[in-house]
Amino acid sequence: MKVYLAAPMLGVRKALPAVRTVAARLAGAGHEILTPHVLDDVLDVDRGLTPEEVYERDVALLEEADVVVAEVSYPSLGVGFEIAYALLRGKRVVALCEEGRLRETSALIRGIRDPNFKLITYRTAEEAAARLLEELRSFNPLPAGRQRG
Repeated sequence: MKVYLAAPMLGVRKALPAVRTVAARLAGAGHEILTPHVLDDVLDVDRGLTPEEVYERDVALLEEADVVVAEVSYPSLGVGFEIAYALLRGKRVVALCEEGRLRETSALIRGIRDPNFKLITYRTAEEAAARLLEELRSFNPLPAGRQRG
């Protein structure tokens, strides 16, 4: 499966170690991570990409993705955009949230009831990866009436 992995790039990046663990487990299970740049310490704009180039690349990758996996434990305008874009395109989205951060996570995200959306809470990075892989195994046909981008 082609996975668009979304995580905060600016601001609080405390979940980055968990995101790296999840990415390694996804890759180990044979999934393709379309967004390895989210695992880096250096931001795209610090490497010379313009905001327009970041947008164009990310939208193209969202279109290519089979599923979006979004770490939502800490606020991110970009991750919120990616979730909304994917859902509006009929793509599946799995959001991961540290159990202790759930109450601080956006009520809008916690309230999503789209059939293509699943919020998973976790205590450890390994638990996040295991619960995510279990969820992805259940992804055979899309719900009736929904199509991928």
